Amino acid sequence: MPNFLRLSDLDNVPASLRGAYVAIGNFDGFHRGHQSVLEVLKARAARAGVPAVVLTFEPHPRDVFAPTPFMFRLTRGDAKARLAEALGLDAIAILNFDRAFSQIEAEDFVSRFLVDALGVTGVIVGTDFHFGRQRRGTPTFLKAEGDRLGFAVETLGLMDEGDEPISSSRIRAALSEGAVTAANRLLGYHWFFEGVVEKGDQRGRELGYPTANMATPTGFGLARGVYAVRARIGERLLMALLVMASRCSTIAGHPLRR
Repeated sequence: MPNFLRLSDLDNVPASLRGAYVAIGNFDGFHRGHQSVLEVLKARAARAGVPAVVLTFEPHPRDVFAPTPFMFRLTRGDAKARLAEALGLDAIAILNFDRAFSQIEAEDFVSRFLVDALGVTGVIVGTDFHFGRQRRGTPTFLKAEGDRLGFAVETLGLMDEGDEPISSSRIRAALSEGAVTAANRLLGYHWFFEGVVEKGDQRGRELGYPTANMATPTGFGLARGVYAVRARIGERLLMALLVMASRCSTIAGHPLRR
């Protein structure tokens, strides 16, 4: 496929994505464990001569059922799409997850999204993946549905490092302790986040270099401290210092010299 596609629903799937091999999951972080799954996905898709597609959900299901959103998210929808494209996938479908969506029966999820909408050739999930009302859709259930409906199902375990699985929760814990180098090693890339620049006290003018105050997303959990970063503001790329405070961070820097 010549162009990467991002879908917000599966109501009108382009004909070019029909028959895809699909990996399903939350994929928060697109970390090295996820990347190993996606390498298998790309290999299976290439062998079958079909597109490689990620099917994921926003917001995170845990946030939907919490009294208030609380998840420290590593990657939200836009970041997921950028990473999926960078990893060489053909498309990502980001479905809106809410309480109504959670009540879809597991059988209906398979027939509606995987068979009718995508006409999947195969599906790849993790060993801990569940879907459908009351989480009835397990990897075992999905394998039985695949056998019945004519698509392949493969279940993959987590990648380990240091005798521990590489997981989103492990990376969140590292970032919450300020261990950015350790988090980046597990991610396989330099972690990044986005925020909205807000007007501050303009103290940077007194310091002699530009600053920008950026509101961080709900649930943001990076440890307070000072970090060396690269910051992109509009089209400007800066070498900067990030001062992480309570709900707002301050970036100060100069244009990056290439």
